[in-house]
Amino acid sequence: MKKSIALLMMAVLLLLAACGGEAKTAGEVMEESIKATEELESYSADMKVDTEVMGMDMNIEAVSDITHNPDTLYMDMSMGMTGFTMDVEVYVVGEEAYMKMFGEWVMMDAEEIVGLEGFDQLNQTELEKLNDFIDHFEMTEEDGMYVLTLTGEGEEFQTLIDTYLEASMGDLAMDPSIEEDLYTDLVVNSLKMELKIDKKSMIIQEQSVDADLSLDGESYAIKADTIISNVNEVEPVAIPDEVKDNAVTEDSLLDFGFTEESLPLEEIREIVDYTVPEATFVPEGFELTDSSYYEDEMIEMVYLSYDKDGDNYFGLTVYPSKEAYVEAFGEVYEDESTETISINGSEGVLEVLDESFLFLTWEHEDGAFLELISEGTDITREILMEIAEGIQ
Repeated sequence: MKKSIALLMMAVLLLLAACGGEAKTAGEVMEESIKATEELESYSADMKVDTEVMGMDMNIEAVSDITHNPDTLYMDMSMGMTGFTMDVEVYVVGEEAYMKMFGEWVMMDAEEIVGLEGFDQLNQTELEKLNDFIDHFEMTEEDGMYVLTLTGEGEEFQTLIDTYLEASMGDLAMDPSIEEDLYTDLVVNSLKMELKIDKKSMIIQEQSVDADLSLDGESYAIKADTIISNVNEVEPVAIPDEVKDNAVTEDSLLDFGFTEESLPLEEIREIVDYTVPEATFVPEGFELTDSSYYEDEMIEMVYLSYDKDGDNYFGLTVYPSKEAYVEAFGEVYEDESTETISINGSEGVLEVLDESFLFLTWEHEDGAFLELISEGTDITREILMEIAEGIQ
């Protein structure tokens, strides 16, 4: 009996010693993940980014195929924000890039597509950045994964969300004034990041970020989730001939067939072949200050601006039809923050971003599709509805 107990105790000690030898620290896991990623050839990524900026919601859903050596990417993305959604396709092979916006393929330089790096999370730059914060990660294990979790606050953590900022803001991030504000005045109030790393491949399988930020006293929040799949199973992306053959340059896209002109409303009505209504109820102090006609290859529209002062205005945009609007911009933006309402018997979508910014879309009885936007505390929800119901 004593011999059996001794053997059992020895076996338990050996088992504990073996388990202790296999235990890894968060730093060791990250180091191995970086090394494994150096050998990564390809993968697919499904990313969702929800951003709230000063009460305005923006969301991105993107599915990407990415290869390294050669560096190629194909991305199918949908972007939604107040008033519209936009579908975007991107092909990138080396420095050659093609982007499809508003139904038109545009030839670009890959470096000109701001925020593109944010959709390739498994690269050495991003992983080295994570490694710099390894002492802030806590690690657990579940279902064949190492789970690394970081929480923190303060300016030192801003570098961990830079790529998400650029991905969500796109070209805005290139504006010198905005960029200066972002990287100087941005405050990280709280940040939570979670990584799930496969124990066998040591490749990150899931990554999530939840950040509460502030900029110049205004709220700014980012929530992002990325799921990795098809590791080393994606073939290098090739740009289809039909994309190359039909693509235009950026300059020709901006210049081709575009008209923007301020004209009296009566002259605009003589130009277009659809009804252009106007506001018959205008709150005291407001007046029609400008009427403009816009046209390009994708859409035409009329914009009427009613101003009171620098802080209070409302604008009415008139499109030929809802079908024309959807073809150019995608489906009307709706989510949990919007509300379906009735305007003279027509169904509309209202979004109240805050007390001073309201956005309303609906189909007019004559077939035109209308957007009514107001900014300023002088126009309440009730006044906006009165303006909308008086448009004819």
